[in-house]
Amino acid sequence: MSIDNLTQLRNWNPPYRPDALIEDGILLPGTTLMLFGAAGSWKTMSSVHLACCLARGEPWFGYETNPATVFMHQAELPKLQAKDRALKYIDNNHKASPNLLFYTVEDNMFIDTTYGIGELGKQIDAVRKRAVSDLPIVVILDPLKHYMKGHISDEYDVSAFQRNIDPIRKKQNIAFVIVHHARLTRVDNAGGVVDLGAEEIMGSSYWNNWLDTIVRLKVTNPYSGSDTVQVTFGKHRNAQQFHPSFTVKWRRSDLTVEVVQRDTVDDEEPTVRNLVGGE
Repeated sequence: MSIDNLTQLRNWNPPYRPDALIEDGILLPGTTLMLFGAAGSWKTMSSVHLACCLARGEPWFGYETNPATVFMHQAELPKLQAKDRALKYIDNNHKASPNLLFYTVEDNMFIDTTYGIGELGKQIDAVRKRAVSDLPIVVILDPLKHYMKGHISDEYDVSAFQRNIDPIRKKQNIAFVIVHHARLTRVDNAGGVVDLGAEEIMGSSYWNNWLDTIVRLKVTNPYSGSDTVQVTFGKHRNAQQFHPSFTVKWRRSDLTVEVVQRDTVDDEEPTVRNLVGGE
């Protein structure tokens, strides 16, 4: 344990590369980011896109990245379907990278249990040994509900998951990206939809408190293709500035994606300027 005075604190340097994985505090080594949204909001493909951008050190929807070894850990789809989706995106977008590693859970793997977090730790060690270069590691867990034996809304169970993850991310500086669902839509007495932003995360408020960055995905054309998604930053604890939302459009035929609109910020208020941009 190091107890530092002011001079020692100024002179301290971390034993790992401190570069942001995604610029301006969106994702740093040792931090947590959640991608969440309702069913059909392109969560899994968004995580594949994010993984490939990080593995190649290419911009993520216009945000600069630094390369990382990305461990894509998925527990929802059978391996064949997961493979088909990933390769369709990677091949059509020319995103192949030696820094990508994949794992499909074939049996239960509950990270809120001692056994489950032990298995994840062994897999991360294996990823580190197989990595082609000494890069920071990002672990993507998709989706959260399949990594918990306990109840996702129970504070004790949620805390168990978080307590098991924390030593890995803090001591080994592993960044975690967690894919999760939104809660069911709620309406008020007048029939209007109640939207609480980042609080729409399914489960305990402990998730919101624990996460460093929260990115919400919301389909804006559910009745005409369900391929246009608004990307909103519900929380950015380590950012130095406000990150406005933007809208992307997915093309189902080849799983390519582009930014079709960006919000800008004037006088500290987000306003839509209908700006068209790419990555």
